[in-house]
Amino acid sequence: MKGERPMSPLLDVICIVWNHAKITEACLNSLYRNTDPKKFRLIVIDNGSTDGAEIYLKRLKSKVQNMELVVSNKNEGWCQGLNLGFKHLSQDSEYVLWLNNDVLLESNWLEKMLKCFKGGVGAVGPTSNYVAGRQSVMFNHGHDFEYAPTLIGFCLMFRREVIDLVGDVDNRFFPGGSEEYDFIIRMKKELGFGCAIARDVYIHHLGSQSLMDLEEINHDPVKYLEYCRKKDEVLIEKWGESVVNQYLGYGEKQLLIAVPHPGFIHHRFWMDTLFLAKPPGTEFVEVVRTSAIHDARNLVVRKALEGNFKYLLFIDSDMRIPPGAIFKLMSYGKPVTAGYFFSRSGNHFPCAFTETKDREYVSLFEPNSGLKEVDAVGMAFTLIETHVLKQLKDPWFEWGKYGEDIGFCRKVRDLGYKIFVDTDLVIRHIPMFDEHEIGPEDYKPGEFPQVYNPDLYSKEEEFKGGNLNA
Repeated sequence: MKGERPMSPLLDVICIVWNHAKITEACLNSLYRNTDPKKFRLIVIDNGSTDGAEIYLKRLKSKVQNMELVVSNKNEGWCQGLNLGFKHLSQDSEYVLWLNNDVLLESNWLEKMLKCFKGGVGAVGPTSNYVAGRQSVMFNHGHDFEYAPTLIGFCLMFRREVIDLVGDVDNRFFPGGSEEYDFIIRMKKELGFGCAIARDVYIHHLGSQSLMDLEEINHDPVKYLEYCRKKDEVLIEKWGESVVNQYLGYGEKQLLIAVPHPGFIHHRFWMDTLFLAKPPGTEFVEVVRTSAIHDARNLVVRKALEGNFKYLLFIDSDMRIPPGAIFKLMSYGKPVTAGYFFSRSGNHFPCAFTETKDREYVSLFEPNSGLKEVDAVGMAFTLIETHVLKQLKDPWFEWGKYGEDIGFCRKVRDLGYKIFVDTDLVIRHIPMFDEHEIGPEDYKPGEFPQVYNPDLYSKEEEFKGGNLNA
């Protein structure tokens, strides 16, 4: 790890550390292992670490020559940490990297990211396992470059001139959160530079390690989500919604994500939604079910149509969702498309059905067989194009012998539309009192209900407010 301090480093790396000694060591080891030390200079801002990270950083500083260690007596936050790092930049570096201390860099990451600084690109980010939007690794399909409306700040590289001309990070986002969006708006608005994703660079990211340690969050996923929402509100308050939409590419309303729930949302579900890749113009709506499930679904449909959204996505609050699941369903361009999920109870049957001539509904158990046309699906993770809803009459969902979801699917098919399920996209179900998440391996076809016959459930009042497919 020893090397001569570069006289003119290509890159300044600013890494802000607040505790997490082992994670920090793994991060910086990956930096030195996978990067030519002559090409970069490391600037570490120690925000008052007390768990041994401060000892490790001093030890590292004694071993390498291309590192500057700046120690603060308290946690100044991410925003102020970056600004302090700006004051210690090399005189003639060409690029600046904002680097979280909870990432692992891969070989050739620097060379690949630098290739993306072409044309009017002023900022470049990698793909990752733990990131929102188009930077999710789920969207990697062989190409190495993609323009993007914005980027996430866990590993974010700028042209040096962007840092010099845009100036300090706005500390109203203290201690951190949405500050990169603000910085990118300023870059685009003042300098005209754009953003790009290096699709051939994968950076493993643990995610939100320091933010979760904040007293106001204290590792509570719901409080973390609320914290992020407040930072987004600061961004809107500063710029106005129209400017944010213009420069971050939100544009028209695309997708309404609806989460009807009985007052309980599983913490694993919340964490998945935080890093679920979503198109620009996405909004969430929670509907606490104080009445029947079909009433909650109809309320959401009205919101989607009144808001002129292009898509409506129903998600149950006890599902595990892969980061790229939404874009995968949208890519098919079908009127109704569902992920492949399984009942939480009973024999854990697949909630995708084909209809027999006797009006029975048989579960489709064909995992890993691609996109399949079916006659009905549950609504636990189902994308609906709203032009279909506009052609149906209110109420769209009704409780009856078919169940509210199967009854809706019958209406859709009566209009001449087809319904599909992606059997490769497994959406796991979280049981109420069991840590095991239900998937294809749990299906027991020899147990009831192997076949669902709506005629067995003709007494509507007995099941009002329930869901036979949940």
